Order: sequence, then C-alpha cells, then structure tokens
Amino acid sequence: MIVVLGAGLAGLSTALHLGGRACAVIERESEVGGLARSACQDGFCFDFAGHVLHLRDESVRALVDDLLGEDQLHVQRSAWVRCGDRLVPYPFQTNVHALPLEDRVACVAGFARTLLPRPRAPGARLSFHDWILDSFGAAFAERFFLPYNEKCLAADLTTLSADWPERAIPRPSLEEAVRGALGIADLAPVGGNATFRYPRSGGMRRLPEAMARRLPPVRKEARALRIDARRRVLELADGTALAYDALVATNPLPELIAMVSDLGQEERAAAARLRHSSLACFGFGLRGALPHERHWVYYPEKRYPFHRVSYPANIAPSMTPAGMSSLSAEVSYAPDRFPPPAGEEERVLAALIEAGEIEDAGRVVLRRRLDLPCAYVLHDEVRRAALPLLFRALRERAIFPVGRFATWSYLSMEEAILQGKEAAAHLRRGS
Repeated sequence: MIVVLGAGLAGLSTALHLGGRACAVIERESEVGGLARSACQDGFCFDFAGHVLHLRDESVRALVDDLLGEDQLHVQRSAWVRCGDRLVPYPFQTNVHALPLEDRVACVAGFARTLLPRPRAPGARLSFHDWILDSFGAAFAERFFLPYNEKCLAADLTTLSADWPERAIPRPSLEEAVRGALGIADLAPVGGNATFRYPRSGGMRRLPEAMARRLPPVRKEARALRIDARRRVLELADGTALAYDALVATNPLPELIAMVSDLGQEERAAAARLRHSSLACFGFGLRGALPHERHWVYYPEKRYPFHRVSYPANIAPSMTPAGMSSLSAEVSYAPDRFPPPAGEEERVLAALIEAGEIEDAGRVVLRRRLDLPCAYVLHDEVRRAALPLLFRALRERAIFPVGRFATWSYLSMEEAILQGKEAAAHLRRGS
C-alpha cells in the first residue's frame, strides 16, 4: 500500500501515475488542490494566489488535455509592471520603452556593464540580491527586481541564495534589452508564461478536481498526527492507523520532520531553521466591468502593500457574475506577522483606490480573503545544508517528499505534476 499525504497537484499526480497500484490519498482540507484551490461565493471565484498553467513538457500537456478537454482556455499573456504612474509591459527587462528616456538609458547601460568579464573568487556564491545586480545591472534592479522580490518574498534578499532564479527570471540578450528600450515591437514573447492555459470555468481548482475523479475517493478532512517510521504506520487525528509500504508526503518539510517518530535532534533542528513567507490574497467583487483587459500587474513600489493585482474575469469571464468584475491583491508577510493584523483589508482597499484599481469603496459588492500560511519557500544557505540530511533520513524510512513544500523548492504547477509522475515511476519499480 502506498499512502499519499496531501491532495495537491504533486500528491494527486503521484497517485494518478501509480498505474493501479494500491494507494490511499489523505487530505486535511475539505477539498483537493492544495495551492491550486479556488474559493467561489455568490458567483465570484478567486484562486489561492494567481495561478496559470504554462506547460513545456509534452506529457503534462497531454495529461491536461485529457483531464480538461474543451474546458480550458489558451491565453496570450497581458501582464504589466506599475512604475509610478506608468504601466510597463512585462517582462520589465525587455520593455522599458515605456519609461522616461533617462531611465531607459540607465537600464540598458547598466545591463551592458553586466556583460563585461568580472573577476570572482573561486567557489564564491552570490546572494539573490547580488545575482539580480550581476544579471541585470543597478538600474533594472532598483526600478523593479529588488523592490518587487523583497515584497513578494517578504525577506531580505541578501540572506537568500541564487540557486533558483535563473529558470524563473529570464535574462535578455543585449539586443533584446536595446530593442525593448527603443520600443521595437517585433520581439518574441519572453518568459515561460507568455502563453498559458486556464480552466474555462470554476477557477484553477478544476484541474485537481479532474485529477481526483480518476482516483479512488480521496480521504478528506483527515489530519495526520504522527508517522511511526519503524512500524510504517501513519496515525490520524481521528485515531485511524494506516499501514504503508511507502509514504509519499507533500506537506511542508518542517511539519513532516516533526511528525516522524524516530528522527533525532539534528534533523529536527535543521528542519526548524528552514524559512518561508506567508501570503494573503484579498479578493474584491466589483459592480460593473473593468476598463481594461489586463491579466495581472506587478507593484514593486513600497507605498502599496500588495506586490501583484490580478483580474480573474479578464482571463476567464466565468469567474464573475454577468455585469460584474473582480480583482485579487496579493500581500506577502514574514511568518511572525501572519495572519494579517486587524484592519489590513481596509489598508489594502485604500491602497487599491489610491492606485486607481477601484474608483471607490462603494463599488465593492463582495470581499473574500484567502490565507496561505506557507506560500513561498526561501532558498538560503541553511536550506542548502539541511536538505541532503533531511532527504536521506526520510528515504531511509520509506518516506518520499514530493512537491513544493515537501522538497522545499521553488516549483511551478507543471514541475509539481512532474515530480509526482517521477515519484510514481520509482515506486512502481520498487526503487
């Protein structure tokens, strides 16, 4: 028996790819999906953070086509960066033609200097802060990359490592940067989500729900308390004990380590030092249509508490009732500041009005806050040292971490699905 702890995309993918091997999926929430859930109320639908499907792997594209069929949209991205009173097309690094001339010159000149040979000490590791400066130059960094990522990750970037951003933040060629500064419009779309897919109705939750329908019933509202690794038994809060041959875990790694009965102080201390940030999504249902067709806007400026505002119905019209619209503002927090303090919703609403996103509070017909206590895992030197120790200890006990939080890695939805597929392949081989 394989037990899968967590019915997010990684856990459901594992179960789906096990090829009929006996499997039980355990989920503590009342619905499947993990981060890919959606909350719907009075005809308005909001995702837990902004999620779109940008798929590169042919097997995942085939799976999504099989699961969603015609119930999916193929969308050309409309994303922007708010700089003062200007909107710059995203990616920022290839579109600064929207900025004043002196800013464009500073950005391109600074980027060009990053292409010159620079001495570096052998074995030196850059912080995320320094990687941004080295990759884009000071002007690009100061106008977008540094303030935006500080807000999004709710962390000091000098304390984070640079072992993840290259695949998430595209670096242009000098020609692309220059052409972008000149406003030459024949550039190919840049970035992994230049085009993306999205469910036609019901929000992103439709994908994990479709996966779950292919499986035996997921056991929901089942909270795992303890893993007896010696006996290979998972103990639930309701007193149930599930015996397993292998346990696939998708819950946050510090939580997982704390649950394993026979781990020592070294592993527990290493897991306790892992860092993350939290997120609240403030959703507002609005009377009337939006005056634009943008999908989302990044907000690097510190005067706004949110780092991104997205517009669900501009991606899928079914996300709001007819004649209505909505937006979702994402605000990140250090864990010691989470959940948001009293009055935070009003502060976010006031900032949205100041930014011109909402004309006045009288237009709001619905409010919905979605909390993600563990949203972004933080890559740092502590993580680099801890993961080999923790993964080795878990594997020795037939416990296999899969997905963003169990592997403590910055993963896309596609990568979570692929990790589940890979874990299932190993389990089928008995390796």
